[in-house]
Amino acid sequence: MKLVIELVFVFLVVSISMYLILSGFSKKRRMNHRIKEFLPVSQAEEDESKKEKRPPLSKQFILSLSNMFKNVQFSRKTEKMLVEAGSGLRPEEFFALRILASAGFGLFTAFLSLPWFLSAIAVIIGYAIPHYFMKQKRKKRLTRLSYQLIEVLGMMANSMRAGFSFMQAMQLVGKEIPDPLGPEFDRIVRQAGLGMPLEDVFEELIDRLPNKELEVVVQAILAQRKSGGNLAELLETMEETIRGRVRVLEELNTLTAQGRMSSWIITLLPVGLGLYLAFVSKDYFSPMLHHPLGWAMLTVGSVFIIIGWGVIQKIIRIEV
Repeated sequence: MKLVIELVFVFLVVSISMYLILSGFSKKRRMNHRIKEFLPVSQAEEDESKKEKRPPLSKQFILSLSNMFKNVQFSRKTEKMLVEAGSGLRPEEFFALRILASAGFGLFTAFLSLPWFLSAIAVIIGYAIPHYFMKQKRKKRLTRLSYQLIEVLGMMANSMRAGFSFMQAMQLVGKEIPDPLGPEFDRIVRQAGLGMPLEDVFEELIDRLPNKELEVVVQAILAQRKSGGNLAELLETMEETIRGRVRVLEELNTLTAQGRMSSWIITLLPVGLGLYLAFVSKDYFSPMLHHPLGWAMLTVGSVFIIIGWGVIQKIIRIEV
């Protein structure tokens, strides 16, 4: 029991340390990027810095492992998820990361001398965790887009009333607004400057950022460019419409907060109780881990927990 507690404590300390190190590295990288935007360096200095800068050992290992899957044809769904999440990982790198996470969880459970079926479950969970976090990152990015769109429409409307053209207003948005809309609008300006039709550019934007509000805005802008009219007034009208839609979504999130919390508590309560009994009272819980009837009960219980969680999520999910 003491050994297990020490291992869990070491695992938590290592995980928290890695998180703090990676967070600091990411913050420093964003700061350097902002400094380079406002204080550009010469081409010679930039080339020299690129030569000196080498990726960390962990990234080099992932890159070398991903080369094994370089010729593997991954699904379009995986590539689309990585693009929508704003991740710089390629599909083969993401697959290599999932393999490493799966192997890490499997080795950890083997080190604890847990039963084979728990090790198999841990391997599956380790393989699914990076996919889950990537989906959460995608969800947060697309949710942030709706709030940014209100600010973008207001900025573009005010800029056009001040005398800016449509492309100049989009260029201003690309410089002033952070990810996700800022870099995407800057990309649109560059693509349009290279001669690409604006309709095709906006279709690619919707494909990279599937959002209902953004799709409505794009369709309205394209229709206005064909039929004519006051674009600034149109942008202000869409801003008010999207602001009201976001307000309704926030009210729904408030009303369904109790249901979401209940789903997590009801789902995790039997899991937490099982882990507590497994570590505190091994003799009492050991038949569940070493007897075929216990395996069957754990399997059936896990299936019903997953079904119950899915049903609750279906109930509290309201489309607007």
